[in-house]
Amino acid sequence: MRQVVVHCDAPFLPEEIIRNILKRLPLKSLIRFQCVCKCWKNLFKTSSFIADHLHHSSLQNPSLLLKQNSSYEPLHLCLIDCEMNVLKIQNPPLIGSLLHVKIISSSYGLLCVAIDESAIRIPSPFLCKSLLLWNPAIGEVRQIPRTSSVKFGEWVYAEGFGFSAIVNDYKIVRAYAKYDGVINGVEVYSLSTGSWKEIEFGPLKGVSLFGGTVTANGSIFWHVLKSDVEDDIEMVVSFDIATEVFTLIPWPPLSDGSSSKLSVYEDKLAVISLSGIGDFPNYLYSLIDLWVLEEVIDSSTERWRWTKKYTCNSCPSMLDYPVTIWRNEIVCAYLGKPVFTNESGGREMETDEENFGLYLINIITNECKMLAVPGRYWGNGFNYVESLVPVGNIQFEAPSS
Repeated sequence: MRQVVVHCDAPFLPEEIIRNILKRLPLKSLIRFQCVCKCWKNLFKTSSFIADHLHHSSLQNPSLLLKQNSSYEPLHLCLIDCEMNVLKIQNPPLIGSLLHVKIISSSYGLLCVAIDESAIRIPSPFLCKSLLLWNPAIGEVRQIPRTSSVKFGEWVYAEGFGFSAIVNDYKIVRAYAKYDGVINGVEVYSLSTGSWKEIEFGPLKGVSLFGGTVTANGSIFWHVLKSDVEDDIEMVVSFDIATEVFTLIPWPPLSDGSSSKLSVYEDKLAVISLSGIGDFPNYLYSLIDLWVLEEVIDSSTERWRWTKKYTCNSCPSMLDYPVTIWRNEIVCAYLGKPVFTNESGGREMETDEENFGLYLINIITNECKMLAVPGRYWGNGFNYVESLVPVGNIQFEAPSS
């Protein structure tokens, strides 16, 4: 066996071992360790190390990002880590105390943020929102340039944001419509080129996009209604970030009257369905189903297939609607107890402070527990992972699967 003599006054570790150790550290530590030596500082800026650290964090340290529901107050975000610690996220100066701030989506450590221009009092010839790209972990913000092709009388109908490892690029999608709700154009912004361009949107004709958006496996998804001869049909629209092609996908066979939410499970599109069993409003319990979309490669009859991965009928009856999936837990919200105010059926929500908030349902153990979060963070939930990805230069190597 070959022996290597290392002098006591010159300790040495191979570079690959050092990298393997450093990529496992939390981002807060890496930021501090930039001061250790110039070599480490430069290492943390390389695309390969950024990708390695992001991949490890995605597997070991996925966090739940929550946005406070009110849009009439300055943006409030908090982060729940894997150890259930609650961390507040500081707003960057560009957002500051602005109102009407919306998180469009979270992808690979970056947030796409839309700001109503009325909040910053900038006159606008058309109804459009300013877009920002934000990495909360390192505090960097990038303002996306204004699109130039929006016509008078059009408004932003739907937005999406995500990353594709195939083209190694983040992209923002915006669909525009006139006041009649008919989609009139679609634009895509590529962060690698720094520019907008118009694209074909044939499958979106006669489609109404609504609700939030999620990104999974290089595609952006929306819940939609497609106009039919007899009735509107619920469907899903996917946008492949690499090929910039839209596809219509069938909606899963959910129970009538259930509330649903798009989410992501094991990097696949998922739909969480929640319905009350019993007589409204005194339900006996809540029924939760988790459907996951599978692409069928070897079938000549169908390309997409929905599979029910999980069902739970032992949840509290008070749950109102699903929020997202975090790790192996479904996040649901309870808003308050419905109280009838008149004979015509009018009702309002009576706040039940003791039970109000978010609940986690573990899809392995069926355990249901309340998430102890101060404040009313029940409106929006996103999967998030801390990363070193810079927003000024987004070219980095995609994490290996």
